[in-house]
Amino acid sequence: MIELRRRAYLDAMGFDVWAVKPPAVATNRLILQAGDGDTLLICAQPDHTASRFAGDVARTLGGRVVWAWPDPEGSSDCPTLDEAVRQFLFTRVMLFGTGLARRIAGDEISPVVGSAFVQVTEDMEDLAVTGRAKRKFWNQLCTSGAVNSTDGK
Repeated sequence: MIELRRRAYLDAMGFDVWAVKPPAVATNRLILQAGDGDTLLICAQPDHTASRFAGDVARTLGGRVVWAWPDPEGSSDCPTLDEAVRQFLFTRVMLFGTGLARRIAGDEISPVVGSAFVQVTEDMEDLAVTGRAKRKFWNQLCTSGAVNSTDGK
């Protein structure tokens, strides 16, 4: 109570009151959507998984995908990327956006995590509306062997 009163006095006198912030919540934990695919697709927000573009990606990759997004609360019940790959035996991980990839995998994004090959693509929002980003994404899928470029698409 005394601390609150002291802060109120300082604030009333026009002094900035500094307070220690609690540590930031770890955002490298993932919420996984139900599924049994061998490909993990990680986007920034849950509503990205319901977009037309997300459906197109899932169909292009064969439909056996599991979507995930960062857990905003950083719950220890949710797995990290390493734990998800190990637990669910993913063989391919696709992170939508460099910023998201850094949040999830750290500054040094490894091309392989456990048994999974990792790709970082353009941000989901850019992919949904930008032709250049879609072409780059398609080329990434073709060069990685995720799809066959002679499928007529």
